[in-house]
Amino acid sequence: MNINFTALRAFYEVARCNSFTLAADHLCLTQPAVSKAVSGLEDVLGISLFERTSRQVRLTEAGQGLWDHARSIFAMEQAAMDEIVQRRGLRRGKLHIGASTTIASFWLVQELARYLQCYPDIDVHVSAGNTQSMVQRVLDGEVEMALVEGGVIEEPRLDCRWWRNEPLLLVTAPTYPVQHHDLNCSRWVMREQGSGTAQVVHDYLERAGIFPQARVVVESNQAVVEMVVAGAGIAIVPLVLARHYQERGELVPLPWPLYPLERPLTKISLRGRQPSPAREAFEALLVS
Repeated sequence: MNINFTALRAFYEVARCNSFTLAADHLCLTQPAVSKAVSGLEDVLGISLFERTSRQVRLTEAGQGLWDHARSIFAMEQAAMDEIVQRRGLRRGKLHIGASTTIASFWLVQELARYLQCYPDIDVHVSAGNTQSMVQRVLDGEVEMALVEGGVIEEPRLDCRWWRNEPLLLVTAPTYPVQHHDLNCSRWVMREQGSGTAQVVHDYLERAGIFPQARVVVESNQAVVEMVVAGAGIAIVPLVLARHYQERGELVPLPWPLYPLERPLTKISLRGRQPSPAREAFEALLVS
């Protein structure tokens, strides 16, 4: 036995108003249509729900029992609608995004601060990792979107859009004996495979005809900078990460032989996934 939801709503309004006429007005229906819906519900249930007289409509015992359940059902419906309205109005909700490590530590800080000033009631969760791990989290549906390093991501299930370019810098410690004329002979400190930075640096080195003979591989850009500061070699790092060390004299820039160093930062999301209102508002801030 299945109860027709429209008929149940008609019953609920008649019981609430104690009147078929008032119920019809609230439902924007004719009185005969409401009467037919309630009579159909009584036929399905096999029991009378109302005692009808020329002066009033009163619930039967069975009708009172159904009214108690209907009242709970429509109270939950209203609560659900109220919550949706709040979420659409960004008065509550959650934003779960991912970001490559450097983006999470630097670029994202300012963007999230602006976002939370506009939408202080949204709970924000940021997952950080290398580009490969962020791609997987988006594909697995763990995060709604992610900001990652690099511009070309070979994954047809993803929607990839350019966000901004980030300046890079070739640096070393003042004490490291780098040979400016032959960067092949220097030890390079580099990111691990799967990192967007690693891919960008690999492409730059290949186009410049540089093939390092010695490498140190670490798992974060911060670790790259610390290794270079300690005198382990040379590296291409984000300018935003190197600037502080450069001001203190712990890093010195080296000339790059070809063209200005920079890398694209990319916004990725799963194709076909409907964005939440919280995510839509965040993405709007990213381009403002």
